[in-house]
Amino acid sequence: MSILADVQTFVRAVRDAPDLGSISTLMDDAAREFGFDHYGLTHVERTGVNAPPVYLSNFPADWLDAVANSQLYVHDPVLVASERSARAFEWEDVPAILRRLTPKQKNYMEAAKRAGLAEGFTVPLHIPGEASGVCSFVTRGTRPLPKASLPAAQYVSCFAFEAVRGLVVASPAVSVPTASDLPRLTTRQLDCLILVARGKTDWVAGQLLGLSPETVRMHIDNAKERFGVTSRAQLMIRALFYGQLSFADAMAH
Repeated sequence: MSILADVQTFVRAVRDAPDLGSISTLMDDAAREFGFDHYGLTHVERTGVNAPPVYLSNFPADWLDAVANSQLYVHDPVLVASERSARAFEWEDVPAILRRLTPKQKNYMEAAKRAGLAEGFTVPLHIPGEASGVCSFVTRGTRPLPKASLPAAQYVSCFAFEAVRGLVVASPAVSVPTASDLPRLTTRQLDCLILVARGKTDWVAGQLLGLSPETVRMHIDNAKERFGVTSRAQLMIRALFYGQLSFADAMAH
């Protein structure tokens, strides 16, 4: 429950962050709180808004300089894997995701280890047609990944990405809601979303609520339309981020 409480604290803080620097500080604190040493978050807007890519990180300065000066990043297999996987993954799983690593990709990972970036956990962050990015949490030296913190790291990644996007997109041409202007979910939509967040199928949710699976699906689809998202995962993240769905409800059994 402590990790969940820490995630909730992070969400409240990052939701009110006034600038990217504040988000970076919160991410640095969260990385250490959950047992990691470093984090890196990228955000690329794809809606036609004239906004440069955002990169927030506390990786070692000498590693960032080496990557930038040699353009080593073009051989980063973690970035390639994040484009091919919709799921979060550990770095040890990258060769399986890509089937094989090229010699230059192997050299990149070996250089990262020499720089102290031993093990990592990466969360692909994509909103189809709107924005894309990736967030990684990394341990130094021989420290193993804190397995118990991986779910929390995934939540933190999604909420930080949502917060960054809210700051970056300052154009009326793009709909990024705020807590004040976001429509409220109906009671039935929230009932359905809570069960979906707990991993229930539409059929099981319908049985519990006395509804047909089609009606559950309709309520979820209407909720997605209200929030301006295209997937159930985005709906859950946005509902949690803006406080319309509580962690206690989402995580209860």
